[in-house]
Amino acid sequence: MLEDQQYVVAIAQYGSISKAARAVHMSQPGLSQRLKKLEQELGCELFDRTSSKLTLTSAGEVYLRYALRAIASEETMRRDVYEVANLKRQRLRVAVSMPRANSLLAQPVMSFYESHQGCTLEFVELEDLDVLHNLFLTEAVDFALLAPVTLDTSTYYVESLMKERPVLAASRNLNAPQLLRAKKTKRVRLAELEGLPFVLPTCSRYLDPLIERYVDSSGARLDIAVRGCSTDMAVDLVRSGLGVAIVPSTSLICKKDVVAYELEDMVVEIDLNYIRHHYRDVYDEERLFIDIFKEWLGTAAV
Repeated sequence: MLEDQQYVVAIAQYGSISKAARAVHMSQPGLSQRLKKLEQELGCELFDRTSSKLTLTSAGEVYLRYALRAIASEETMRRDVYEVANLKRQRLRVAVSMPRANSLLAQPVMSFYESHQGCTLEFVELEDLDVLHNLFLTEAVDFALLAPVTLDTSTYYVESLMKERPVLAASRNLNAPQLLRAKKTKRVRLAELEGLPFVLPTCSRYLDPLIERYVDSSGARLDIAVRGCSTDMAVDLVRSGLGVAIVPSTSLICKKDVVAYELEDMVVEIDLNYIRHHYRDVYDEERLFIDIFKEWLGTAAV
């Protein structure tokens, strides 16, 4: 039965029996016959064959949902048996946005390794939130650190760890007349910064549209020197003295040589969330990593 479920998942993923057959190392006629036999046993068709790409029927969608659960349960059982036999977990898998991971996770990872050698941290870059559910369902990840995301709280545990907001970053050594007024208040208006070179990086799918609208609505004639780079490059350019940049506040944590200014009329905060699935147990390694991360966030300063 589990093999049938794996085959249906593969066909649904590739939309083709031939491609699915190659993926599961089976002949196309063999997989086609296996699917036909399963559909006869169930008394319904699982796939619509009227187009070149196979798509799930309504019954097929129900079958796929239960198949994914069964596969995840099997994988969890095997992993748990192995881990009990070996008295430890071998791997902790975390779904992350890599730009955020680059800014936030280096020091917590070091602390985790020092306190728990023998457990490998594996980061899974998540570009599309639509696949998050399947990652959890198939046990591809243990938990996620993402911002922001809307999930069914009856299925997922979601905890906000910190707030992220857009800020203006400038080198501590930048002696720009436009920033003199903001030395005490640490608040600036874009209209007052005309003439300064600006760096506008690609931050995230959530912050980028907000920042673009904010810049457009300000009416400021900005000298945009660089656009579309990573937040890491933007911070490095600013540290080297190339004007200012609008970046997420998280990218400036522990950057003592960079000053963060609040942007007036830019009131937006995004939660950085710790997310896990309710159906699975939380292992000691996961609790340890999250505790280390929370402690580090509490001591780090922007």
